Amino acid sequence: MNKILDYLRALFQLTFPSLCAACKQVLALQESCICSSCIFKLPYTNFHQISSNPLEKIFWGRLKIEEIYSLLYFEKASKTQELMHNLKYRGEQDVGVKLAQILCDKFKEAKRSIPYEAIVCVPLHKQKLKLRSYNQCTRFSQELSKQWKLPFYSEIIIRTQNNSSQTKKSRLSRWENVEQIFCLKNGEKIKEKHVLLIDDILTTGATLEACGKEILLVEGTKLSILTMACTV
Repeated sequence: MNKILDYLRALFQLTFPSLCAACKQVLALQESCICSSCIFKLPYTNFHQISSNPLEKIFWGRLKIEEIYSLLYFEKASKTQELMHNLKYRGEQDVGVKLAQILCDKFKEAKRSIPYEAIVCVPLHKQKLKLRSYNQCTRFSQELSKQWKLPFYSEIIIRTQNNSSQTKKSRLSRWENVEQIFCLKNGEKIKEKHVLLIDDILTTGATLEACGKEILLVEGTKLSILTMACTV
């Protein structure tokens, strides 16, 4: 029976080949979402191996954080950009799952402890969520929740304004664009917890700061930040 299933899978792969989300080459049967070559060659920050990193400076004097980490460096016309665009704009949510798995493997290899007690991700406004049908950070967050056995709360932070995209804004405009657009909901769920706040790409840190300030309003909370990629 297993041989028949393997044959059918192989036949399906030949007829409808799965492509790597980073390089668009055909995936081998044992590969999923991102090919082994790209996984090896992706521009990892390796910030998990050091006690402090350049990202911390972004929030100095602005937001009290315990630690901050990004998995990949982001550059234009790079494999990271291809992955992020496939995840965010082309509906390939498995990219988030695969990146979370890669991150967990790196933490295990480094024997890095998991001090977090809850996971929250930056929310989309309900209108944008309806238009896109998904939040690009959700599957990534859910996979980390599964691997690390931590609760994932999808509605602790609510986006109250459907502000315009940050993509082409200046540094100052990014900060102005996210002022007072988030609010707390069900904050008691994270009371006295070390919260891991997740976003897709860290640029100026404006959105994460706005979300993080709301989280720190809850009694006894501590805050750490994790993103899939960063431009630093």
